[in-house]
Amino acid sequence: MERKQYGLDLYRAGFAPRLLLSIGRFEVSKMAAIGFGAADELIRLRNGTMPDERHFFCEMNASGIRIDKVKLPRWSTYGELLALRGRLAGDPARSLMMVSTDVHLRRIAVAFERIFRGFPLNVVYCPVPERYGSLRKEKWWRRRADRRFVIKEAIKLLGYRAILALPDQAVGRFMRLKK
Repeated sequence: MERKQYGLDLYRAGFAPRLLLSIGRFEVSKMAAIGFGAADELIRLRNGTMPDERHFFCEMNASGIRIDKVKLPRWSTYGELLALRGRLAGDPARSLMMVSTDVHLRRIAVAFERIFRGFPLNVVYCPVPERYGSLRKEKWWRRRADRRFVIKEAIKLLGYRAILALPDQAVGRFMRLKK
């Protein structure tokens, strides 16, 4: 949730004219706690949606908040980025700030470069400051949960690098994308 909070804080501070949050099914009920203005509407939409279809893009801009259900081709970072590319296909935006945890941004960048190649979009990767989360760079190895998180991300990053170096058809098979 620290990614969502930091994104909201950057938006409210005027760093961008709009914010697009990718909200998974288990994050919906936590959105009110971070000051998301349309949390009740998001919960109603979630409750009326089949569990395997509960992923949402929430866009905030000067005219308000828009919530859309997103059909992910896969429940993963890769699947979310594919859905984002589809969302931005007809969009006039040409720059994007990608906010995530420092450890996760590496995998996002690898997948983003593959999925958005040839797409006229300038991207800046912005790590969430440590004060927003519980993971501390200087002490990550001392806590079991932090070690597991960092090691799992490192393994996933290696896997993404290997898979995304393959031809498109092989990538689709390895990433088990829905048709």
